[in-house]
Amino acid sequence: FSQVAYPSLRPLQSWFADLQVRVKFLREWLKRGEPVVFALNVFFFPQGFLTSVLQTFARKHQVAINSLSFEFSVYNEAANDGDLDERPSDGVIVSGLYMEGARWDAARGVVADSQPREMYSYMRPIHFLPALGAQPD
Repeated sequence: FSQVAYPSLRPLQSWFADLQVRVKFLREWLKRGEPVVFALNVFFFPQGFLTSVLQTFARKHQVAINSLSFEFSVYNEAANDGDLDERPSDGVIVSGLYMEGARWDAARGVVADSQPREMYSYMRPIHFLPALGAQPD
C-alpha cells in the first residue's frame, strides 16, 4: 500500500484509520462549507494550505504575499475545536497539533514542561493571522 499512498510511517491499520479521519474532515468541508477550525494534520501538504491563507489575505488587502508572515495566538479558553463557533475575519484557526516533551499552560499562556510520564500533549487551537512585516531571508 505504501507505493500508492501518501507518505507515512504508520502500519496499515493505523494508516487506514488516519485516512478515514482525513476523508471525514474533507467531506464535511464539502457538505457544510468552510470550517471554523482547520485540522492541520489532515492535509497531505500543510505548507500549501498555509500559503493559500497568506495568498487570500494578500488579495483581500492588496499587499504583496512575500511581505507577509504569520502572527500566532493560542485560544486559551477553548479546550477543544468544538468550543469555537466563530470564524476569524482574517487568517485561520488551526488544530490537530501536538507538542512533544512540552505542553501549553493555559493559565499562564506559555509553553511549559510536560507532565510526568506525558510524552505528547495536545496543543490548543491556534489562530494563524497573516501580518505585514516579513523579513527577507
